[in-house]
Amino acid sequence: MSTPQQRVHDATLALLNLLSTGEEATTAEAIELRCELAEATAVAGRLEDAFYQADELLKDAQREYRPDDPAIARVRRTVSAIEDVAHGACRSDPQDFETP
Repeated sequence: MSTPQQRVHDATLALLNLLSTGEEATTAEAIELRCELAEATAVAGRLEDAFYQADELLKDAQREYRPDDPAIARVRRTVSAIEDVAHGACRSDPQDFETP
């Protein structure tokens, strides 16, 4: 099993390789890789980056696809997965969120 950092690295390389072939960033394959990258980024503890990636991805997908398209559903699952990671982070160490 790979580490969260390795997942980020692998997803980044795969996405860069795909885009370097001229593939658009909103194709089904690119959206899948962007979802993987955002989820991996969240698991790696970079929640702000993950939420930014997911937000941009959702905006891109909404411009490109109909609301009932599977691509939109996939991105929404990614947003939910990142929210779950964030909620888990909050529960796991509440002292990080307390004020003095």
